[in-house]
Amino acid sequence: MLKKTVVLKRRKMNLPKFDYRNFFFISLFICGLILGVLTIKSEDTELNNVLKSFFVNYISVKSESTILECFLETSILIFVIPVFSFILGLCAVGGPIIIAIPTVVGIIVGMATGILYSQYALQGLGYSALIIMPSAALVIGTLLKCCSESINMSLEIIYLILGGSKGTTKTNELKEYCLRYLVLCVPFLLSAVLNTVCFKLFGGLFSFV
Repeated sequence: MLKKTVVLKRRKMNLPKFDYRNFFFISLFICGLILGVLTIKSEDTELNNVLKSFFVNYISVKSESTILECFLETSILIFVIPVFSFILGLCAVGGPIIIAIPTVVGIIVGMATGILYSQYALQGLGYSALIIMPSAALVIGTLLKCCSESINMSLEIIYLILGGSKGTTKTNELKEYCLRYLVLCVPFLLSAVLNTVCFKLFGGLFSFV
């Protein structure tokens, strides 16, 4: 009587690749966030007063704007850094500045959160949670992806300058870079819409005058 032999083959597990570059940018953002929060002190200082005055003026102007004007103003603010990041990605020497962007953005967000809490306590935290953070989370996540794309392009340009690739590759890389950034514009536009909607819905609940 013949015995059947069962042969078990081991399958290779395809583990997802860990993107160390994204982790690096997230770490830089968190460091900037902590630094920005620590910069704001509870007592009144010249920096606190300047930031408070800027915030009150910004809210006052935004409150008087129409929905379309509010959306356009928010979009301009949101797109400033991504446009800057895009341009830096086209420069061989843009790498160091691109790396600094997440830290700078973290400092700005940390200072904004810190000034809201130090000057307006729970009202400031409520405003931050309902109006700023929903759109800011989308902006920050997309911006970190932009930085990753820009640093890749900047390194590719350095590689091309050193003679490591042909001209056709350069053209293809540039097209793909522009297309990827074009796709990343969608989350930025959505965040501008989200911020505008949240402000018009909940902005009247807060008074910072």
